[in-house]
Amino acid sequence: MNSKLFIRSAAFALLVFTGCTKNFDTLNENPNSPQQVKNEQFLLPAIIITSVRNYSYQAQFGGSVVSDYYANQYTSGFDDHWTASQTEGGFLWNFFNQLKDVENLRVLSHEKGDKNNEGVSLVLWSWMFQVMTDNFGDMPYSEAVQGKIAGNFAPVYTKQEDIYYSLMDSLKVANTLLSTGTDPINSDILMGGSAMRWREFANGLRLRLLLRMSGVTGAKIDVGTEMNNIVSDPATYPLFASNNDQAALEFTDELNNEFPAYHNPPIGDYHLSTTFETNLKDLNDPRIAFFAMPTPASYGTGSPLYAGVPNCIGTSESTYNGGSNNQSQESPILMPYLGYPNYASKTAAQGLLLTYSEVQFILAEAKERGLISAGDDAATYYMNGITAQFAYDESRLDVLNQGIPSSDHNFAKSSDIIPDPSYFTQPGVAYTGTTDEKLYKIRIQKWFSLFYNGFEGWSEWRRTGVPKETQIGPSSAISAWPRRTRYPLSEQTVNTANYNAALQAQGPDDLLTKVWWNK
Repeated sequence: MNSKLFIRSAAFALLVFTGCTKNFDTLNENPNSPQQVKNEQFLLPAIIITSVRNYSYQAQFGGSVVSDYYANQYTSGFDDHWTASQTEGGFLWNFFNQLKDVENLRVLSHEKGDKNNEGVSLVLWSWMFQVMTDNFGDMPYSEAVQGKIAGNFAPVYTKQEDIYYSLMDSLKVANTLLSTGTDPINSDILMGGSAMRWREFANGLRLRLLLRMSGVTGAKIDVGTEMNNIVSDPATYPLFASNNDQAALEFTDELNNEFPAYHNPPIGDYHLSTTFETNLKDLNDPRIAFFAMPTPASYGTGSPLYAGVPNCIGTSESTYNGGSNNQSQESPILMPYLGYPNYASKTAAQGLLLTYSEVQFILAEAKERGLISAGDDAATYYMNGITAQFAYDESRLDVLNQGIPSSDHNFAKSSDIIPDPSYFTQPGVAYTGTTDEKLYKIRIQKWFSLFYNGFEGWSEWRRTGVPKETQIGPSSAISAWPRRTRYPLSEQTVNTANYNAALQAQGPDDLLTKVWWNK
């Protein structure tokens, strides 16, 4: 593996604030306006809030549709919303804007010997690139964000395989730095300044990468060995121990720090997908009341109903099942103020990067497949993942309902989604059956848990085929469910030679070309 892909030797140019002093002498400088960032920790809160708000916003819209949690007639035809001119923001290529500051954070921390903050920068770098490369495949990496430092505005594309190996190396380095650093992680609005939680995030993210590539033939590492090394040595490689540890950004009541779609127009055209509806109702899963709102026709009746809409049916969506009065819209924790001024919450939703339940489901699958021998049995990990996700969803409904009178029960309360003990013993949930049956149960529960976690549900479907009901409809512009998204138009026009070279290596720049770990 080439850990040098990230640890580049290019000279670091300090971050210079925009000002009017270019080519002026010192007499024209404002002594009250700093020209350089000398404390790397000033960068951290802005990196976190900007990247996570962006990620969460796209999770609610494009991510929820391609993951088949919701349907939307304007985006689920895989046409206009999926053009090269739309994907830079919609599929998070614009993380490069934050990655410039992440690089500044890393280099400044390294030069000052601030190991904890350097480790944090590596974790954030790895998370952003994991999200982007899973959406696009091969992409600029080894020469990325070097425009200001080295004048390179046309970076070569790195193969996704090599990006994966480098990210895993970076996460190992991050864990080591964070285990030995003594510098405070100030202004840490994600992990509360806890080096241990950042280590847990790093090691859990490495498990995500390892499981995602676990079906690759000819990999340069042994996935099982790497995973087992983590699980067998929790002192060296700690993992999230509960929902309290997970990487979840708490939004606030402050302007620009609240739930990012709070000020949006009414939701209207995003509905529970029939795939999500079918899988929840097949298990009599009470969390349907968390994942979607009751149909408008059933508001206030005491008998809320939940009804989905298929993806890829175009304008027929508006009249499906009798129209909007009989269609469930998005989760109550996602309600915008303009549509629901008496109910909408700025803080009920969180920005989820990596959760405790996801890590537990990763370990459950790894154990069931024999990738790891250390740790608990697969059934324990599986049940940990389910119960933790129920508890998390209940906690977010508690936040939502803090401002709603108890007499107003149009939307779910936490008590409405507490599962009956029989939920866990029914055939579709109980950890019984063949290995394939057990794996399907792990994967469908994991898919439930990845709701509102960016594009991770889509990645899991691409990797596993779960849920099995996900498929295109009659109004789809393509012949199968998407496997990746197109590169932004700017790459075709500004970085043309490297863009064309990437197509030669990876395949056509369309929605059906599979990324490395999905082939």
